[in-house]
Amino acid sequence: MPVFISYVTMFIAIIFLFSPMPAAAELAKTLPASVVAVKTFQLDHKDVVAVAVETRLPAAGVPDPLAYTFEPHYHITERNHILTLTVAAQSTLPADSNAATLINFSPRLTKLAINPDSKNDFILTAAYSSRNTTATVTTVKRKRVMQPDDTIIFRTYLVLTFSDILTSPPHKTIVLDPGHGGTALGATSNYLLEKELNLDISLLSRDIFRQHGYDVYMTRTDDSNPSLLDRADAANILQADVFLAIHNNSMPADMPDAARKLYRGTTALYNSAAPKPAKELATLLANELANTLHLHQYPLQDRPGLVVLNSSWVPAVIVEVAMMPYPQDAKMLSQRVYRQQAAQAIFQATEKYFSVSALTARRN
Repeated sequence: MPVFISYVTMFIAIIFLFSPMPAAAELAKTLPASVVAVKTFQLDHKDVVAVAVETRLPAAGVPDPLAYTFEPHYHITERNHILTLTVAAQSTLPADSNAATLINFSPRLTKLAINPDSKNDFILTAAYSSRNTTATVTTVKRKRVMQPDDTIIFRTYLVLTFSDILTSPPHKTIVLDPGHGGTALGATSNYLLEKELNLDISLLSRDIFRQHGYDVYMTRTDDSNPSLLDRADAANILQADVFLAIHNNSMPADMPDAARKLYRGTTALYNSAAPKPAKELATLLANELANTLHLHQYPLQDRPGLVVLNSSWVPAVIVEVAMMPYPQDAKMLSQRVYRQQAAQAIFQATEKYFSVSALTARRN
C-alpha cells in the first residue's frame, strides 16, 4: 500500500511539472479585482475622478510582468448628462465611503456618488453640466508592485475627466510635487528644513503658473508625505504636460573638498529610459535656475532608478534648486525673495520647453 501511494504521488507530480502554467489572463479571471481607492482632482478647467482597480497575481504566473496589463471589466452608461460607471469588482473602501465628500462641486461636476448597495459590482454616478462640460473616460496603468510574498499588484485607474468646453487650445496641465513632507524632513542643514523650502517654492511656482492660465495640481499643499507612487499617479491620471518634483540638495558629510566645490548649486534629474524622457526640460530648468539665482551648476543626472521618474508616463524632472550645506546657497534659500526668483525661473524654463516642443512639432 505505501508503495502504491508513492507511485501515485510521483505520477501526479510529473503531470503537474510538465503541465503549462496558467496564462496571466486566466489567472486574472480567477482572482477577484478590487476597487481600492477613489481619487478626485479639481483644477481650474477640469475635474477628474479616478477609480483605482487592483488585482494581485502570483509572480510565477506572469511570464512577462513588463508586458502584462490588467484590464478591469467595466461599462459606462450615460443619459441626460448623468454618467454611471459600473466595475466588475468588489469595493474594499470603508463602508461609510461617500464620493460626494471627496470633491467641492464645481460648475462642471454637480454630483458624485457611490452606490453602497451593490454587492458584486462597484457603481459610481457622476452628473455634470450639460452646457459647458465634456466628459471622457480613459484608463491609466500604475507601475506594477512586487510584494514580499512573490505576488505582483497590478493597478489600473478608470479615469473620468470633466473638462470645460473650449474654443481655444486646451490649457496645459502642470503637476508640482514638493519633495518630502511629514516625518520625511529631507535635507537638514544650516537651520533649514528641505521639506519646508520645497513646499514654499512649489506654492510660489503654482501661483505664477496659474496667473498665466495653466491648470496646476500640487501633490501636497501641507506638511503631508504622499507615497512616491501616488505622486507619480497624479501626473499620469491628469495626463500632465510636465511633472516637476521640487527639491533642494544635500551632500555626504565625508565628501572630499574637491567634490564639494563641484557638487554645489543647482542641477536637475531625469530618466533617459522613460516613455517620454525629459532631458531637454531638465537642461532648461538647471540653466534657468543657475542664471537667475547666479548659482554654480553641476552636471545633469540621469536617474532611472528613482520612483517618481520611472513611474511617470509624462515628461518628469526632479529639480534640485540649491545645495543646502553650502553656506552661500543656504543663505539664499533662507530669504523668500530668492525662493520667489527660483519659482519664476522654474516657470520661465517650462515656458521655453513648451515653445521649443511646439516648434519641433511644427517642423516635423
